[in-house]
Amino acid sequence: MFIRPKKATPKPQVRATLEDLGFRIDPEDGKVRNINSGEPFEFDASSKNKKHNKELYYSLIHPASRAVYDIMTGELCMKTIPVPNDNQPHTNIYATPGALDKEKLVVIIVGNGTSGGVWAWNILVKSGIDNGSVVNYIRDCVQLGFGVLVLNPNENFIAPDGHPETINSYDGQLTAIKDCETADEHVGYVWSHILRDSKAKTLAFVVYNTAGSSIVDVLKYDFACFVNKTACIAFIDTMHSIYGLGNGALAWLERGAKQWQTSTEPSDQPVDNEYIGCPAVSVENLTESREMTPAICRESVVDYLTICLDRGPIPGAAELGDGRGYLSDNALGTNDEEDDDKIPSGEVFDNIDSVHFMPDAEKTTANDGYVGWD
Repeated sequence: MFIRPKKATPKPQVRATLEDLGFRIDPEDGKVRNINSGEPFEFDASSKNKKHNKELYYSLIHPASRAVYDIMTGELCMKTIPVPNDNQPHTNIYATPGALDKEKLVVIIVGNGTSGGVWAWNILVKSGIDNGSVVNYIRDCVQLGFGVLVLNPNENFIAPDGHPETINSYDGQLTAIKDCETADEHVGYVWSHILRDSKAKTLAFVVYNTAGSSIVDVLKYDFACFVNKTACIAFIDTMHSIYGLGNGALAWLERGAKQWQTSTEPSDQPVDNEYIGCPAVSVENLTESREMTPAICRESVVDYLTICLDRGPIPGAAELGDGRGYLSDNALGTNDEEDDDKIPSGEVFDNIDSVHFMPDAEKTTANDGYVGWD
């Protein structure tokens, strides 16, 4: 007689805390420090056994990321919002109290690979919360009276015990989260189901690295709604391109977006970058890590957000394109003079013919560039 074996019940993953590993977040400077010695983690601390030290670094990444979540939900009183919803496997995004009801809302999207709220794992472990996470951006925005929403584009999978994970944070079997299987899907879902019809009147986006492509897709495919609600996009070292965008979307980017770009030149100097479709400025980063750039340019970015949110969405921007950002009839008064009054004075974009598209041969695939050991 054949007896069908019982199906094994998945055992919960044991997820170590920083304290389990002998470390903690210093409440004074936000650095990951050894509990006993008080010294910050350094790769060369065990120079005779770099393999062990490297393994320790990797073991600290995910507990440190969870410590960022603890700060957001603890000190910063942020609430979790399940995405897609709590009736199915989901990840969470994080909102400051009443964020979606605020008149002005800042949406922060990190780049490829990391957990929500973490700019770069290597900077988080080596340099601490202040430089490696979005925490200081949140503090600044809250102090200015803005709501803040932190997306979580890389936790696209569920472990057997129901815990959301990135592709890099779990060694066992993972199941993709429906409607959020990729970063682009996650950003699109949050836009369509949470931000698009939220009570927040004016949005501003801070996007890093590969997240630039995700938000440009939203601009492209929901142009009219996006520009009617969005004051600006602050790109930080993003990998987006303007290839395939309509002229309306290109015109909006020129007025409604700005790029902060890693450089050895003094900060806030104009930088030529014909592929991104918006003004760009330098960020003087003389450190060994390009991933320090979001921390270095924080004050400049927050100043830009403040100016744009005070201004609000660009008046008449939706009239520059059809629903997907392609140039609409008469949007620039090119076909019918009696429609010229549709464009408010001072809001005509005159740079459309100067925008260059990126040739297919020059497009590159996304490269995270920062999630692993360096």
